[in-house]
Amino acid sequence: MRKRSTLTLLLSLPCGALWGRPAERERVRVVLGEWAPMLGAGLPRYGVVAQLIEEVFASADIAVDFEFRPWQRAYAQVRSGQSHASALWGRTPEREAVCDFSDIIFSDDLVLFFRKDKPLAWDGKVEHLAALRGITIGLPLGSAKAEPLAQAERRGELRFEASGDELSNLHKLLVGRFDAVDLSRTIGSQLLLQRFSAAERELVGHTPSYQQWHYRMMFSRKAPDHARYLALFDQGLKRLKANGRYQELMARLPRDPAR
Repeated sequence: MRKRSTLTLLLSLPCGALWGRPAERERVRVVLGEWAPMLGAGLPRYGVVAQLIEEVFASADIAVDFEFRPWQRAYAQVRSGQSHASALWGRTPEREAVCDFSDIIFSDDLVLFFRKDKPLAWDGKVEHLAALRGITIGLPLGSAKAEPLAQAERRGELRFEASGDELSNLHKLLVGRFDAVDLSRTIGSQLLLQRFSAAERELVGHTPSYQQWHYRMMFSRKAPDHARYLALFDQGLKRLKANGRYQELMARLPRDPAR
């Protein structure tokens, strides 16, 4: 049998193999929504949570391509497989029917923000929901209605109105468009601190927490290798929690100044 010459073998190799050029790094597409101070196209490294996601995948030698879209568009891209994953999302039955979820990245209290001159006398307890009868609650487009308020709406005791984003909903609260706005306590408090005057902030209060919400990465079941990427993400997140890097990054997040 005729043997191939050394020169023939060398010529048949890719240029990268000849010169020691590293193979192209594996990449994942992650679509994000604006959710300052956690995520934002104008924030350093797109925000602390985006940096965390980048470092988690980097621990598995995977690069991340981020893009920002409105939340409903981000959800559609993940459902269709156009993006591998998106952050940050809470689990709901509707979302779990079409996507898979990572371990918890961040948890926060859900509260209702209100005008102090039209206070809500609700202590956050399910048995006292009658205190909210007849009110209209603003909810950012693409956000889920958390229980037990969703149940109260189905019973006709209150009404949600999905509109705009967190910032625009707080503006609508101030001008009397909504009786309350349903938000994460950290997000709402930081928006008030950063985007409103001291006089405006003085007009707004919030109820006690009515539920703790857990935020995660949401992975598309239609994207290639989605199960592997989810497993690698959870493993990397666990490593960063074990070595203290997760705690270091999350400590940079601002907290509710009223706490």
